[in-house]
Order: sequence, then C-alpha cells, then structure tokens
Amino acid sequence: MWENQASLRDILEHSPFNTEEELLTELHAIESSGSSTGTKIIIWNLRRTSEGNMELDFTTENDIRIICNDSGTSVPEIHSSLRAYCSILYLRPSMQINIRGQKVEDRPIYESLDYIDRSYSYKPKTLEEKIPIIFGDNKSKEHYGLMMYYKNRLIKAYKRVTTQMTSIGVIGVIECNYLTPTPNKQDFDNDDAYRNTIKSMAEKLRNYSEKRSKNVGDNNSNNNSDNNNVPIEVSDNERNDEDGESEETSGEGPSGTKRPRRNCDEGETEMSMRNSAAPTHENVEFSRGREQLLDTVEYLMQ
Repeated sequence: MWENQASLRDILEHSPFNTEEELLTELHAIESSGSSTGTKIIIWNLRRTSEGNMELDFTTENDIRIICNDSGTSVPEIHSSLRAYCSILYLRPSMQINIRGQKVEDRPIYESLDYIDRSYSYKPKTLEEKIPIIFGDNKSKEHYGLMMYYKNRLIKAYKRVTTQMTSIGVIGVIECNYLTPTPNKQDFDNDDAYRNTIKSMAEKLRNYSEKRSKNVGDNNSNNNSDNNNVPIEVSDNERNDEDGESEETSGEGPSGTKRPRRNCDEGETEMSMRNSAAPTHENVEFSRGREQLLDTVEYLMQ
C-alpha cells in the first residue's frame, strides 16, 4: 500500500503516530463519516504562553479559538473562532467541514445582511465581463467593510475603505478572480488592479449608503415597520469611477440565486486537534493574531 517506505518513515517520525496502523485509522475515519474523499488536519505539540496557557483555546465546545488580547475593542468573531471563520470561508459552499467532530453550518455572509442591494457591478480593465457586487447592512454595526473572495474563497475580510467613515455597518461582497492573492491567502498583491478595485468599491459604497439612508428615511416617515431587506432603487445617473473604470449596474449577485445545499460527497474536511503536553517556554510573548491558526489550515487545505 505504501510504495515509498521512506515517506512513511518520515511521517511516523514527524507526526503523533507511532505505527502505520495508527495513521491508517485516522484516514479511515474520513470514509466512516460518509465520504470517500476528503482532508483531515491534525495539529499537535502546541506551545504554551508565558502564563502557561495553550496558544490555542479548546475550552469552547466544538470550536478552536485564538486567544485575543483584551484591547477593549470589538473583534469580529471570525478573527478568533475557527468555526465562525469556516462558516463564511466559501462564497458558494460545496463541501462539508467538521471541527472537533461537529459539522460547520456554512452561511454566506450576504445572507445575514439587511437592506441587500445587488444592483452594483464593477468592470476591471483586464476583463470583458462585469463583476457583480452585493452591499448590505451588517446587524453588528461595529463590524463592517469589504469581504473580498478569490475563486469562491475568502481572502480579505472587513477591508475598510476611505468612505467607510460615513458608511458604518455596511458590508460589501465581491469575488475578485482577476486579482492575485498573497501566498498565505490572507491578502491581495497591492498592484494597480487591486488599488483600482478598492477605489471603485469606495465610490460605490458611498453611493449605496446615500441611497440606503434616503430609503430608510422614507420608510420611517411612512411608519413602515417591515424594512428588512428592502430593495433600493438605483438612479439612472450612476456616477462613473474617477479612475476610468466603467461602473454599470446589474441585477445579479455573485452567485445568482441562493447557493445550493450539498451533501459531503464532494469532499469532507475534518479538523482534529490533539493537545499533547508541550513544555512551557519562559519569556514567550504571545502576540500572534488570527493568521497563526488560519495560515496553517489554509496551507494544508490547498
């Protein structure tokens, strides 16, 4: 079964498994979950902080959390919770993800927004087709910005632009397949295409905020209490971008209708963490952020 015995020896030497049978048991667990294919991620030998705590928090049931310094500011849940991050990781979910034995309930970010507007689009100079954009109000007003995806996968979350000072609480969703992600898939290369995208999105976000404010004001004056997901009309005098990019409107979202629910036959990801007792390191300053865990997970899932 193992054609390359040298590879097997390396795996056993640098993993928590001592025998081939132990390793195969973990692989067979993927098949027992109902899928013939998938990926299982195992993290072990975690370090401890100078206070003696594990660098990852396993106290929350069915989740893995990053310990965040209490700075007094509200941090989006996806920055500290692996379960919350995986729930919006894909714009159009197509596989099942389990964390510590429990399925992640995937939900695209735009499904949780109010005052959803799908009328915007962006046309990069390098493409012939327009890129659909979704704007909406986040229920948690302190968390806002652009959710930028690449080939269905979240790359940059809550990216704030210059006009966000007057657009607090607004979320913009765009799939930027024409941009170049950085190797850790947590950002995009800061090239002309990226800067033009941010500039155009800032103008469109400002335009959306102005129309939304007018729409909400009109609804309040009419004593309309049911204003959730109210469609926003688009004026005929849509402004063109200052950078020369064309700004057109389209009634379609990035995925058309609601994304389909699929079973796990397209692949399943199991994240299992082992808390082996690691020695405490003196004078270790624990200042790692969200990328500490997510970079590892993203790399292994490539």
